Amino acid sequence: MRDPDYWKRYAVETPPEEIESKLKVTTFASGSEILELIYFERGKNWPSVLVSPGTAGHSYVFAELGYRIHAREYNVFIMPAHGGHTITQLVQRHVDALRQIEANYNERIGIFGEGLGGYVTFYLALADGSVRSVICQNAPAILTEPKWHEAIRQGMGSAKRRKALLPFVKVLAKVLPWMPLPIWMYLDFREMIDSKEESRQIETTIVEAYLRDPDFVLRYPLSAIVSLLWTPPPRPLAELNTATMFLVPVRGMVPWYVRDLFERLPPIKKKIVEVDGGVFWMVSHPREAANIICDWFDETL
Repeated sequence: MRDPDYWKRYAVETPPEEIESKLKVTTFASGSEILELIYFERGKNWPSVLVSPGTAGHSYVFAELGYRIHAREYNVFIMPAHGGHTITQLVQRHVDALRQIEANYNERIGIFGEGLGGYVTFYLALADGSVRSVICQNAPAILTEPKWHEAIRQGMGSAKRRKALLPFVKVLAKVLPWMPLPIWMYLDFREMIDSKEESRQIETTIVEAYLRDPDFVLRYPLSAIVSLLWTPPPRPLAELNTATMFLVPVRGMVPWYVRDLFERLPPIKKKIVEVDGGVFWMVSHPREAANIICDWFDETL
């Protein structure tokens, strides 16, 4: 049974009761599903930020970050867990959420996507350019690129396991697309804790809570995993026309690949910000993260 207060242990800089006092819940329809959308509201005439979580995580993981963005005078909506959906399916789910936000508020909407949410956000921006502004952290990628496949093979631990899995996973997915694979086989949360002592202490507590969280999705079907490796972009990179920021923790996932991809973006409004952190920087430093995120959206929304 879900513990409705479990998320409160993820708050590191703000009393959880303060966050809870502003938190609301609504739903939106996507295909045959009715999905939960948690949010912090300013009003119909204020700009909005849609937050998209990473692999395994759910919306309440980002409750404190969402609250800090809201404090900078934004409506904030946080997508539910991505579950076992493919990149293409998740793009449509985000489109449906955006349509509801625009209908109830206005078209001034930006997206902050982290990890898997960042890949989806970037593909959504490429798909039709209807989003005004996006930020991708621990992401994005052109998922069919040899450079991307090279990047995720580099290193030891989970990278070594990814390297061993890649030759087999695509073939196996054709036969058993529904077959679940434990996330630890290709992503090790403990391995991604920041090595910097100040952050390591905070993030160790957070990650251990993640691994006990009953709402985390710790197995993904092969079809969803394969989509992270071989989903072609909806349009060529040269056709990107959305204001785009890459937020790059220097000890995060494959920062060299993200820097390289940034250099190949077309001449749009764009920015790359490197921060002294690792994969979980946005939850161990929510106030700092919110300020960087809001500074960009202040410019572009």
